[in-house]
Amino acid sequence: MQSKNRETLLKIGVAAVVGLFLLDRMVLSPAIEHWKEQDLRLTTLRQKVSRGRDLIRREKSLRERWSEMTHRDLSEEGSAAENDVFQAISRWTRDSKISFSSLTTQWRSHNDIYDTFECRATAIGDQAALGRLIYELESDPLPARLEDCELMARDVQGQQIGLSLRFSFVRINPKGKKL
Repeated sequence: MQSKNRETLLKIGVAAVVGLFLLDRMVLSPAIEHWKEQDLRLTTLRQKVSRGRDLIRREKSLRERWSEMTHRDLSEEGSAAENDVFQAISRWTRDSKISFSSLTTQWRSHNDIYDTFECRATAIGDQAALGRLIYELESDPLPARLEDCELMARDVQGQQIGLSLRFSFVRINPKGKKL
């Protein structure tokens, strides 16, 4: 009789273990995984809502800044825009007391929202003059952006430094100004 009870208890134990295993694999593990995914989605949504609220709070200042930027960009007429760029470059070289040994320019179109007027230039000077040139470029009222900059020593003492840079100006198209 004891062996029958033992067999029954073993069968019940095995059934319980198999049942718990199946319960874990089919119900608990998927539910826990789903809760983790849901928690991640909720965290992401909370961050997006927070960013959205921040944008709404800053909307007035952002719109004012955008309006200022669209009024400062290059002229819609190509030759007038190029003239503005060359005048800015003349100011930079005058203020930094250097001159470019080469300067090449090119228009690039980026979707229908904006165009860039890209310039590649090389110059030689001392560290202070080249630093001043970069400062003038970055602080100019025109929408200029320094894309690449490379400095090379031109003499053993490092007194003469070669500067190779690529910078661009932006012109926002009428379609882009409405954004």
